[in-house]
Amino acid sequence: MKIKLYRSATVGLDLQGYKILMDPWLTDGEYYGSWSHFPYFDFDKNLDEINSYNAIYISHIHPDHCSEDTLKKINKNIPIYIHSYHMKFLKLKLERLGFKVIELENNKRTQLDKNAYLNIFAADNCNPELCFKFSGCADLNAKDGESQQIDTISLIDDGTNVIMNVNDCPIELAQSTFKDIKKQYDKINVLFTGYGGAGPYPQCFENLNLDEKKIAASAKEKQLLDQAIKYIDEIQPEYYLPFAGTYTLTGKLSNLQNLRGVASIDTAYDFFENYYLSKGLSDKIKPLKLNYESTFNISINEYDKNSQKLNQSEYNSYISKNLKNKLFSYEKDETPSFEEIYELAKKAHLKFLDKNILNNVNLKSDIFIKVNGKSLMLGVDKNLSVIKTEEINKKSSKYVRYETDIRLLKLLLMGPRFAHWNNAEIGSHLKFFRKPNIFEMDIYSSMCFFHC
Repeated sequence: MKIKLYRSATVGLDLQGYKILMDPWLTDGEYYGSWSHFPYFDFDKNLDEINSYNAIYISHIHPDHCSEDTLKKINKNIPIYIHSYHMKFLKLKLERLGFKVIELENNKRTQLDKNAYLNIFAADNCNPELCFKFSGCADLNAKDGESQQIDTISLIDDGTNVIMNVNDCPIELAQSTFKDIKKQYDKINVLFTGYGGAGPYPQCFENLNLDEKKIAASAKEKQLLDQAIKYIDEIQPEYYLPFAGTYTLTGKLSNLQNLRGVASIDTAYDFFENYYLSKGLSDKIKPLKLNYESTFNISINEYDKNSQKLNQSEYNSYISKNLKNKLFSYEKDETPSFEEIYELAKKAHLKFLDKNILNNVNLKSDIFIKVNGKSLMLGVDKNLSVIKTEEINKKSSKYVRYETDIRLLKLLLMGPRFAHWNNAEIGSHLKFFRKPNIFEMDIYSSMCFFHC
């Protein structure tokens, strides 16, 4: 079995001749243009290699795991395997792109070829706080018994070697699967685990000054590395590969890159290696150090090339020369008037209220959306009004204020077919100011329904 790391969570597996590509995102510009790769991946140059895969596995619908721009370029004759989700958004999206989609039942080891087996486990009970997100990916107010699966864990084996890919699943959502996994698999050879988070905190929170953002980012970085350690300790793999959520903010958001609270891959390796050295386990639990487009052969424990640490000056130079001046997708749109935004907001507010009633949500804080010196006010009194932004503190003592580009706001109000609040948040396109600085989950889950 061979492992090839392409970018972020995109990994290729060669199981004795049968090849599986996982979570393809190989083009720049996801999340409305704000996420890019370093180094750049020349897709056209590598298209034949990508199209040589026998199957694709996609863990979940987020664009850095299911990139529409990437998938449009890939041969539609390659089947895609996904979990049999309760909600069929992922299946329908892939079918619209022209792929044959094969849904696998939860925890059913399925033979894909003579020496290729895939087993998918659902991660349920979405909790955005665990991912440092604010708008939950699932409907957090769903009724009891309604599945809210959004991510998956996969086990892939060739009958001898076993790989466990936990994607973006926080360990708290995955623990219910461990008992079943350990029943079926005596040993995990390689664990693919995330080590960062892609939420807006703290870089997008305007109620924090620069020093406070740095302190919060450091604490977040440590918490996410500790979470990866919990996975590795629980699974006890022979090798671990820190991956996924590896991206560079682009355009006018590139100055937020170092405030996201995500460790560099080299920092992550140092953290993990020091931890297992201190535990006396460095010979039993080893890092899999793969640079992009490098391969590791599990059967003979051999790399095709030595790993190199990130050259920070090259990285900074690349951002400055190639990414800093890129436009986001919506920056090419015409600028709407405030009146156009307000008319959309009135329609969106009706859906917002209906959903809150349906889900028995009573907000404790007002919501403001800053638009060109004015602010839309979604009050706890269930009214929609317009006030001057400088009067917010007079109107409310407890609130969250949103701010984004008016062109993106128009798309968000038009609905998920045009733009989704969750993706805008993950892409760092939303600025927040909250008073007091506390997390009220209902605000962010409700805002996902503020659209026409």
